[in-house]
Amino acid sequence: MSPAEQSFQLPWCGIHHIALVTADLDATIRFYKDVLGMHVSAIAPSEAGRGRHCLIFVKPNDDNMWGFHFFERPLEKTTLGAPDTHPQSFVPHVALRLPDGIAAHALRERLSNAHASITEIPELGSFVFFDNNHLCLEVTWPKSESIS
Repeated sequence: MSPAEQSFQLPWCGIHHIALVTADLDATIRFYKDVLGMHVSAIAPSEAGRGRHCLIFVKPNDDNMWGFHFFERPLEKTTLGAPDTHPQSFVPHVALRLPDGIAAHALRERLSNAHASITEIPELGSFVFFDNNHLCLEVTWPKSESIS
């Protein structure tokens, strides 16, 4: 590894959200809302195999840190690893936050140089990739900052 590669750093802003699978979205919402007092987004309908899903905000009104993104998959157990039935699933995943599109572009180039496959999520303006352990990682940045 060259000295330039060793000193490469991105200005990470922390974890944006963690996506998890739940067998019962309604029970999960009740626990996080009623027991933990967290704010819950509207429930999004099941589309494109995603299952119903919602955000549970740890820090309401903070675009840099959402919290948990739960996806309902009634036939699957709750898991932290990629399910065997969908090994390339984007759920569960950890979403990391960058401050802007410039940093996201630098990461995209680095991933490309490492021959990592990148999948765009156009509706969110983010992208996902898998680490060496097959953990799905999403990269987000403020929507006003695009990368072309």
